[in-house]
Amino acid sequence: MENSDNSVIFGICLVDFHHKRGPEIEYWHGLPDGVKKDGLWTNLPFQALPDGSHSFEETFTYFTLLYDEANHCSPTNGATELSAGDVKNYSTLFAISCSRQIKTEDLLTKDEDVTRSTVQKAIVVIFREPIFGQIRDKLSIVTTAYFLQHDFTDKQILVSLYDNLKVLYKSSSTEDISTSENRLYIGLCLRKVIHDFKKDVLILLKAIILEKKIIFYGSNVEYLCNLQFSLISLIPSLLLDLRDSGSPLTYKDITEIKRATSFKSSDRKSVLNFLGLPLQIFQEGGLFSPYTPLQQVDDIRSEKTNFFVIGSSNSLLFERRDELCDILVNVDTLSLEIINKSLDAPLQLTGHDKKWIESIVAIVEETWNENDDETPKNSQFKGSEDFIRWQFEDYITGLLSSVKLFDYVNANRDNPVALQSIPQDYLSLNPWNLYNIQWVNRWETTRNYEIFNKLTDDRLFDLFTPKHAYNGVDNFVIFQQKLLSAFQNLRRHPSNDILSNKSTDDVQTSKVISSGTKTSDENTNQSDKGPNSKENVWATWKDYFNRKKIKNNDESASLNHDTNDTANSVISKGSSNSSKKTKNVENTTNTNLQQKSTRRAIENALLGLGLHLDKEQKDLNESGDDEKDDSFVATKSTKEENLNTEQDERIGNIVSSNENPDKESIDIDDLVVTEDEEEEYSASDAQPITDK
Repeated sequence: MENSDNSVIFGICLVDFHHKRGPEIEYWHGLPDGVKKDGLWTNLPFQALPDGSHSFEETFTYFTLLYDEANHCSPTNGATELSAGDVKNYSTLFAISCSRQIKTEDLLTKDEDVTRSTVQKAIVVIFREPIFGQIRDKLSIVTTAYFLQHDFTDKQILVSLYDNLKVLYKSSSTEDISTSENRLYIGLCLRKVIHDFKKDVLILLKAIILEKKIIFYGSNVEYLCNLQFSLISLIPSLLLDLRDSGSPLTYKDITEIKRATSFKSSDRKSVLNFLGLPLQIFQEGGLFSPYTPLQQVDDIRSEKTNFFVIGSSNSLLFERRDELCDILVNVDTLSLEIINKSLDAPLQLTGHDKKWIESIVAIVEETWNENDDETPKNSQFKGSEDFIRWQFEDYITGLLSSVKLFDYVNANRDNPVALQSIPQDYLSLNPWNLYNIQWVNRWETTRNYEIFNKLTDDRLFDLFTPKHAYNGVDNFVIFQQKLLSAFQNLRRHPSNDILSNKSTDDVQTSKVISSGTKTSDENTNQSDKGPNSKENVWATWKDYFNRKKIKNNDESASLNHDTNDTANSVISKGSSNSSKKTKNVENTTNTNLQQKSTRRAIENALLGLGLHLDKEQKDLNESGDDEKDDSFVATKSTKEENLNTEQDERIGNIVSSNENPDKESIDIDDLVVTEDEEEEYSASDAQPITDK
């Protein structure tokens, strides 16, 4: 019992599976002075020998333990039954177990209690920091060597393991945060997690931040536990701040923490503190238990446990998932099920979220190494574990800054002076919508957000840009900008508009052709001189559009010539009813022809951009035109006299339209596609700023 209180390694024990009493602790070594062995962590044997472990040659389990630092003992009635006076004394320890089994006939010495054909035991190492990856390989070697002795009475190898670990892992209080944090990542296979769960990784991360009840279920206990620690490690420095995660009653007193007013860019800890990181996820009401046996089900069902992240290989918890959790992650099938349907909308990924996480998944897939889950092909940085963590840190930083901007805008909605101090780009982009505004509103009701908000500056966005981590080109936005530019050009040059040429003569038509060709050439030349080669494509499209107008105008030139002469004669002298009838038929036919030509030109232009109308929609448009023609003929034959009167009015409207060409100009706002119509954006992405 030579262990000191500040040592990273707490102790070592040996767990045996007794054929009558079940799992029990057989041996202890290295516990701190004053610790009572009897009754210490009654659930530890069930955590060390998980359900289904007998099906594997070797099984690793990661789990947490509560320890009373003042009284040197463990809780007697579970993690949710701590006395109010002793809550502050408890801290969370971490443990890793390695279990194996051996045939009884292979043992050199047998105890009288050995009655089964196999003997199963586990060696457990307990420590104060989650250094599972660093200890795992060494523990595996020692456990294998212990079983190869064929004599479990010789425990000297366990003593040697403890002595070696204690020398290697001393107190880390004087270590740099980067060094201390990086060593916790050893053994966490983040690349495999991304490879297996893809976009669900981001959904799970956002669910953890929302403080929801999440159960990870599977038969592969080691991967089950590794998955949970990998997800938690995506929040910067959270692995270093799990001291209060072992019970929903333990929490950090934030009154002792002061808000950071400055930071040193060369000091990572200083930068993270200014950002409010790590987020205080497992504070009051939260529980983190990477492996939870059936004996701990009361802890997760307690009214004191508001949210949790736990893992289990027991099928009973899986069968009762509807009443126990909000989200179930099945590690065996690599699937995620949202039990609580009220979380469907908040946890829906936005278009930017999807594109961002899909880009990371693509990089991992491209660099996937079948022989090594942790190392990308050619050992390159892109796609490595560190690369993935930096990407998620950038995502979270942008998220925190965007939410701070969202809060500041809402708080100063009636203060124009304060809003004027914000860059216009920030206000126009509404970056909080890119993270799903419904998720943002849910997060602002959590305890970890409350702590974050108190510990960070209100204008955090002044130093950390409020943006989404996805910075790729959005083709939808580009198309919208091009469409807007096109119609603005048509408004500036109304003579190019097909609809304004309804009553022009042959000379006017030739002028339109010349003007349209000149405009197209000028646009093409300007596009060729521009810095962006993509503008050439848009100029070519406009040139094509103008040529379609010229062609359609040529086709209807002869018809327009006779029609215009008739219209002028009617206006100046008053033609007979028969002339009006003829003009009505010809003018309507001309109008329908021009509308069809316009539609065909637009369809061809959109096709050039890679867009097209569905066949059903196209057929519907064409049938609609035919119906209009048939309807006109029927009306003409049955209501001839009324038609003559209406024709006088139509001719007057044509003249008025020609005298005021801007009167019927196109409204750009009616033609430009809005963000609400983007296919892959959810409805939550475009919600306006609302008061919480």
